[in-house]
Amino acid sequence: MPKPREPFETRIEGFTHDGRGVTRVDGKVWFIEGALPEEKVVVRPIRGKRSYSLGIAESILEPSPSRVTPRCGAFGICGGCVLQHLEYPEQLRFKKENVVENLKGAGVKVPENILELQAEPWSYRRRARLGARLVPKKGGVLVGFRERNKSFITPLSSCPVIHPSVDRVLIKIKELISQLSIPDRIPQIEVAAGENGTALVFRHLLPLTEGDRTKLREFGAQEQLLIYTQAKGPETATPIDAGTTPELFYRLEAFDLDISFSVTHFIQVNGAVNELIVELAVDWLATDNDSQVLDLFCGLGNFSLALARRAERILGVEGDTSLVKKAQENAAANKVENARFEARDLFSDTVADWDPGKFSHVLVDPPRSGAIEALKTICTKVLPDALAYVSCNPATLARDAAYLTGPGGYQLTRLAVADMFPHTAHVESAALFVRCT
Repeated sequence: MPKPREPFETRIEGFTHDGRGVTRVDGKVWFIEGALPEEKVVVRPIRGKRSYSLGIAESILEPSPSRVTPRCGAFGICGGCVLQHLEYPEQLRFKKENVVENLKGAGVKVPENILELQAEPWSYRRRARLGARLVPKKGGVLVGFRERNKSFITPLSSCPVIHPSVDRVLIKIKELISQLSIPDRIPQIEVAAGENGTALVFRHLLPLTEGDRTKLREFGAQEQLLIYTQAKGPETATPIDAGTTPELFYRLEAFDLDISFSVTHFIQVNGAVNELIVELAVDWLATDNDSQVLDLFCGLGNFSLALARRAERILGVEGDTSLVKKAQENAAANKVENARFEARDLFSDTVADWDPGKFSHVLVDPPRSGAIEALKTICTKVLPDALAYVSCNPATLARDAAYLTGPGGYQLTRLAVADMFPHTAHVESAALFVRCT
């Protein structure tokens, strides 16, 4: 067994769900950052636990045929991406295997033909949170994503995955913050890009001076960006030019929909892949003018409004009241009259007592924690003919699919893996469940 902190050579045997190489040394499991399966590497240990240890691939002695040169110079330090060293088709295969292994591990029968949804894997991030920190020893203000497994900021002069409108001004954002009166009290900048512009939301822990606001306003005008300030929680995000700042929106062309959103609202990071998933879910559910559709975790109407184009009635349910209000506004703006939205906590104990009524189709798009309690209500009270499940976590998808295909009384008939976050280990998937007869 190598001594702690002493580098050693090993052969990588596999891959973890979060994109680290796996090997065994004298019976102990090691998780190795920056290593790919089948590679021979020199490992620098970084931390040891009783049942496993962590290390970094210090050098690659025998590279994998799938290894490529990362496009970003900060790769390996920045926590934004973990798979840029793996050629893109292999990234998709890795993510598909992750979903399939989780489902099979939960005892769920997986369809033979699994679809892959993908789009341009670069410059796709229309939502992001950049960290900022004044570190005089490192040259002043740092702006970028957090370092991998650390709270430090990776200073970025460019980023190949972020929206181009932000990538081109990363250095300028650093310079801007350096000129403010409180450069050490701007901890983050939220990024939100829509069809009609890009917004930067500057979080500030102390009040801004009039001089600060002038600098922010001039920066926005010069770079053609929408500038917001945020003194406290998300609800305090305010445009620097109140009354003249347009509301952002993204378009779902196949359904003739413009979906408006606040700069702090949740929207899917990858617009192109989101549109593919919406089209797929609507196609799978195969609704018609007689269909009654229930959309759980509906957000600001991403799926609901698309489904409303091909159904008699839609009920969208969401726990965040601000999203419910925005969904209602989006329905009105798009002249969608057959969609209704209501606020309900779908994780509370009261879900078991909730009876939403009868619906022929259900769509579920939950957060990472899944939707098991809501699904129990659906399977005992709603009993839809078909249920589409959009997931951002293979583990909770597998758990929920095991319930649906077991006591729930449904069969998994279709499965798709969508690369919402290229070059990261995150994987989005969609599954269609049909009620057994």
